[in-house]
Amino acid sequence: MQSIPWDGKPITRPGLYRNIPLADYHRHDLCDAVSVSSTMFRNIIRRSPAHAFTNSSLNPKRGKEPQSEAMALGRFVHKAVAGEPFDDDCVLCPPEVGGKPYNMRLKVWQDWKAEQEAAGKCVITPSMAERAKGMILALGKFPLVQQGMLGGSPERSLIWKDKRGFWKKARPDEIPNDSGDFVDLKSTNSVLYRDTQHSIIEYGYVQQAALVVEGARALVMTASSFTLLWVESEKPHCVRAQTLKDDDLARGHGLNELAAETFWQCYQSGEWPGPGDDRADAEYVDLPDWWRKSVDDRIKYQLRETA
Repeated sequence: MQSIPWDGKPITRPGLYRNIPLADYHRHDLCDAVSVSSTMFRNIIRRSPAHAFTNSSLNPKRGKEPQSEAMALGRFVHKAVAGEPFDDDCVLCPPEVGGKPYNMRLKVWQDWKAEQEAAGKCVITPSMAERAKGMILALGKFPLVQQGMLGGSPERSLIWKDKRGFWKKARPDEIPNDSGDFVDLKSTNSVLYRDTQHSIIEYGYVQQAALVVEGARALVMTASSFTLLWVESEKPHCVRAQTLKDDDLARGHGLNELAAETFWQCYQSGEWPGPGDDRADAEYVDLPDWWRKSVDDRIKYQLRETA
């Protein structure tokens, strides 16, 4: 599918767009009606509408989110692997600032960093650049990457209209050239199986994947699978590729539908409830079964401690 160069104006028709800066992509007014990405849907499901609204561009009073090192490092590696220019949203620390060599404890460096972040830049320190180099080299040695796993079109935005009247957005790392096998690169602390499972659940990656697949199909593109390509951000920078199963993608789609309906109701009413806001009285809380059994066993057998 041919991509459409973004002209900087509100988008009025569905399509696969290129040249949309990340900061503009996340704006709710990117299109001629309100638009949302998986971030909104995931925050509604993982936390609540109140949390989702507070950190979204819909909130005129939202503060600037502090830039995390993990986010900046991930963004830089994404750009480098894709072969895209990174200076539009990433900046490497220069050898010196104001005549002072690199030292983030100095005020002149702290001021420089604050200026870059205020301009929407991800600041890459020398130590982060060294870690990024290791991650990139590790990815380059991974067999599936060598076979072209990351050979599609990067930095493209899928934009389509929801049946309720708002726009949906998805931005996969790579748009596959012909296979329909979407890939998303994730930096992580660990690629151990149990840890990737936890990350998929904790960060709602199955919802993110399901939205990409939905968008591709809405734009009449082939969408056969969705694979997470993990790379550790610390040595030894191990790499692992994991493809999500179709039934889990279906679960992600179901969660997105629930989130979309919730979002639309909140947006129309202007009410963004938090957890428990729909109750007028106190509610009972069930403690975990594993904890209850541990306590019951301890009382029953008069154990001083339990495993």
